[in-house]
Amino acid sequence: MDRPWEYALGVVGLALCLLAGLGLARWAAPTPIIGVVRFDAVISEETAANLVEILERAQKDDRVAGVVLEIASPGGLAYSSENAFYSLLRLRETKPVIAAIDGQAASGGYYMAVAANRIYAPPSASVGNVGARGPRPDDPELSPNELSSGPYKIAGGSRFDSIQQLQTVADAFVGNVVNQRQHAEVTPLTIDAQAVAEARIYLGSEGLALGLIDAEGGRTDALLAAAELAGVERYSVVDLADDYGIAITPTTSTISESVAALAADAPPDAVFLLDSRIPLPQGLSGSSLDQQLLRLRGNN
Repeated sequence: MDRPWEYALGVVGLALCLLAGLGLARWAAPTPIIGVVRFDAVISEETAANLVEILERAQKDDRVAGVVLEIASPGGLAYSSENAFYSLLRLRETKPVIAAIDGQAASGGYYMAVAANRIYAPPSASVGNVGARGPRPDDPELSPNELSSGPYKIAGGSRFDSIQQLQTVADAFVGNVVNQRQHAEVTPLTIDAQAVAEARIYLGSEGLALGLIDAEGGRTDALLAAAELAGVERYSVVDLADDYGIAITPTTSTISESVAALAADAPPDAVFLLDSRIPLPQGLSGSSLDQQLLRLRGNN
């Protein structure tokens, strides 16, 4: 028959082993990461592709428990904005994504934000501007020096087609914003699709009242929210662009210079999700067929 003191000693020893094991596991286990990605650029093919690459790596990175996307962007190309939006939705399926608006998330920049679980913005930030814009279309015409297998082979369609396509892009943008914000857990949308489609730019405080954002706040609030949704208490904050060695954009240009470069590199009939307060560069309001043909040949 065991003596009582031997039994008690065994229990104490077992408890000490368990405590030592827990301490060792806590010391050896990697600290979860809340990854931060700052996007302070015009949305182009390059900047969107770099962002998407970071998001895809974060999704596969077991260290990353959640992601904070810090946005300071007036928007940019429609299809690049859509690529970023859907990449963020895919990441959100497995890890929480929180958007923190730093000054401005307009048009395509706001499109990215609505893919997040929550959106934080300062009261004086600019948010919204949901819509699309593009160059005024010309009716197609055939140059006497060109042959075409069809009337729309060169231009791709009529003026009406271009207008209709612009509206289709805008409708998809509005629909995605309404769908995401109507189902927001914290502050659902309080205005209808028609009001959203007016493409107004709101202050952060106004956006909160309308359900365009979830709360007033900034990066720190977004980090706390990401950790909360990820269910982690101990974590480190890591800049994912630096950690992965992927620069979203070269540090060179102002917003105006970035918009001009974006327009110069875009196809003549490109559709933009761009802050309507920023004028498109000269020469983008309409183009002749000759200019378009030169551009397609790479001579302009």
